[in-house]
Amino acid sequence: MLKVRNLCTWFPRRVGLLGRIGGHIKAVDEVSFSITAGKAVGLVGESGSGKSTVGRTLLKLYGPGEALIRGEVAFEGQDILPLAEAEFRPLRREMQMVFQDPFGSLNPRQKVASILGEPLEVHCPKMTASDRRERGAELLQQVGLPADALDRFPHEFSGGQRQRIGVARALAVRPKFLILDEPVSALDVSVQAQIVNLLQDLQEQLGLTYLFIGHDLAVIEHLCSEVLVMYRGKLVEAGSREQVFGAPQHDYTKRLLRAAGG
Repeated sequence: MLKVRNLCTWFPRRVGLLGRIGGHIKAVDEVSFSITAGKAVGLVGESGSGKSTVGRTLLKLYGPGEALIRGEVAFEGQDILPLAEAEFRPLRREMQMVFQDPFGSLNPRQKVASILGEPLEVHCPKMTASDRRERGAELLQQVGLPADALDRFPHEFSGGQRQRIGVARALAVRPKFLILDEPVSALDVSVQAQIVNLLQDLQEQLGLTYLFIGHDLAVIEHLCSEVLVMYRGKLVEAGSREQVFGAPQHDYTKRLLRAAGG
């Protein structure tokens, strides 16, 4: 489904009073990997390793001038990096993201019905308001929330419930591929397992493909069949869950496992 080749995301380093570019910070540097349809792939590394930058680059979330991006990202055979926003917009239906902060990623002034309906308005303009509301109720049921949640605001929910709403919003337009950017790291430990199990159930029910970005190795090991390890902007190890956790090759991976008690 996804092939990434020699991906670079470099951020300009501004110097002087005029803010001239004095070089680049290589957040992602020559990263290559592929993801097979229906798989859950974990991307792990410490804070600052570049893993979240990979996810945002794949979804073209950086505007012009924000970053220097090179390489190839082929989604179902089509290189998406050269595409203008208008050309890429139809593919946004296929590729969605669940963000780390379940409160900050939801508009506090919108009711859940509007939050879930917004992507449908953009990508499915022929849907009526009634159709969007019906789809919203269906999405809430999928993520384990009651239909009457449609008429409530984000602050009326717990952190775990808000993240369920975030998952529902990502699923609204029936994507094939989800990027999950540390979706449980901001949640209480007691709630994390519930969200991970929900994601696992949704993947099986809907045939989704995941790129799960995180630093909690226990969560990655539970959910993902393949693991990618990033360190200082580079991919230093890749393999099956059994290979990476059972017989790590890179010193950095070994350090991560020791720190996690593995």
